[in-house]
Amino acid sequence: METHPEQFTPDQLYDEALIFFRSARWEEAISALRQLQAQSNAYPEAEALIADILLKQEMERTQAPATWILPSERRNRGRGIAVAAVALVALGMLGGLRLLWTGAFMLPTSLPVVSQQAAIGALSTAAPSAPSASTGALASGNGVLTVTQAESVATVDNIYFILDASGSMLARINGQRKIDMAHQAMTALVQDLGGSTNVALRTYGRNRANDCGDIELVNPLGPLNRDQLLGQINAIVPVNFSNTPIGNSLAAISADLAGAKGQTMVVLLSDGEESCNGDPVAEAQRLHTDNPNLRVSVVGFDIAPEFQARLAAVAEAGGGSYFGAANVSQLGAALKQALALSYHVFDADGHEMGSANVGESLKLPAGNYRVTIGSDPALLAQAVDIHKNMATQMALNTIQGRLSATLNRDWVK
Repeated sequence: METHPEQFTPDQLYDEALIFFRSARWEEAISALRQLQAQSNAYPEAEALIADILLKQEMERTQAPATWILPSERRNRGRGIAVAAVALVALGMLGGLRLLWTGAFMLPTSLPVVSQQAAIGALSTAAPSAPSASTGALASGNGVLTVTQAESVATVDNIYFILDASGSMLARINGQRKIDMAHQAMTALVQDLGGSTNVALRTYGRNRANDCGDIELVNPLGPLNRDQLLGQINAIVPVNFSNTPIGNSLAAISADLAGAKGQTMVVLLSDGEESCNGDPVAEAQRLHTDNPNLRVSVVGFDIAPEFQARLAAVAEAGGGSYFGAANVSQLGAALKQALALSYHVFDADGHEMGSANVGESLKLPAGNYRVTIGSDPALLAQAVDIHKNMATQMALNTIQGRLSATLNRDWVK
């Protein structure tokens, strides 16, 4: 039986308001905060949050994206007055306020990446079938290489899933719980994984409310057992008011992956930000620095704009990408994109000339190269000639479980 808001304690109402706030469900957040004010005077920041929501609604009406930051948890309630002051000042400046998102977080490469996946906002789209290289720089003797993959999932050696089971995943989108949508999207993904893939699954928030230590390794890294993994995924159901210890979950990965070989992709699926004083950006950076063959990508599900940047920063620090999703269809596509392979380009002398994710493009001087997919060992090594003012597409396919490539070229217009 569902609990009605009027039965909530003040602490529960506050937490419920934060869940609605993070999901940009403004009217429900205001309703919960008004009920909180009616029950207790011990939450002075409630008025600040209401003012902030009204500001966001006004900014949405004027098409100016809001970036004000929510006091993250009850431990920061003392900041409520300051937040209210910021909101009031901002209201006075509203007429001239226009905040712009940067639009992309790039993976570091030794050569410029021509096309990058967008880090914030709508779900990143796949690279076009022929790379678009409208750049005058090609006239100096450069060409463009784009590596793409077929619809079937080409996976890395090891996949480490972290599934958010915090209380906010019980919220509904069009009547369906977010956790059920996550089950559906992950089930479709697992069905497509290659049988040789090693998989691990970790979660947090499914056992206890308000406990930052509620993290759990559900499936240690090992060969894919499809039926077992699907059962484990679908058994993950959040507890009301459970927390989001992303930093602690990332910190546990090193021990979980001890002895793992090959490329590892950590995929965090979350609908909110860190709520346990952890530092997920630092943890993701440490993981990637200690093991360059490990990348951390983040799929943000139904994320309010102000939290997208924070989750995107985790992916950037971890050498991966951020993907946004607002519904179950986008969620499935985002998970597939998060598992995209990386490729490396070497010249005739064996020097690495650049690297990028499959689906992205590199600008390269005309010449002969060797392109490798994955590493330690490479899943595929392909000789590629780059021609001046030409776009070369290396399309990946899987035939009888083995990776292969087809090359196509066209003049850059």
